[in-house]
Amino acid sequence: MNAVINQPVSVAIDSHEFHFYTGGVFDYPCGTNLNHVVTLVGFDTDDDGDPYWIAKNSWGDRWGEGGYIRLKKDVPDKKGHCGLAMTPAFPIII
Repeated sequence: MNAVINQPVSVAIDSHEFHFYTGGVFDYPCGTNLNHVVTLVGFDTDDDGDPYWIAKNSWGDRWGEGGYIRLKKDVPDKKGHCGLAMTPAFPIII
């Protein structure tokens, strides 16, 4: 979360269930068979106060919410929803 505050973060995810996503917070069950990369660009909470990540996908602006997906955040699994916390990548300035 601290990295996303300062910059986009690339994450590998299991996107098998994403094909029919049209909007809302994606909280459907998914695995950790990492097969796609998205870019986390922010986070927020929905009207019920449930947190989510905002991710930019590469499938074009006709997919999802104008090319973005909202992914459930703060899940019990340390691997993150759909495995998004398994392999984050972002630059560090030394």
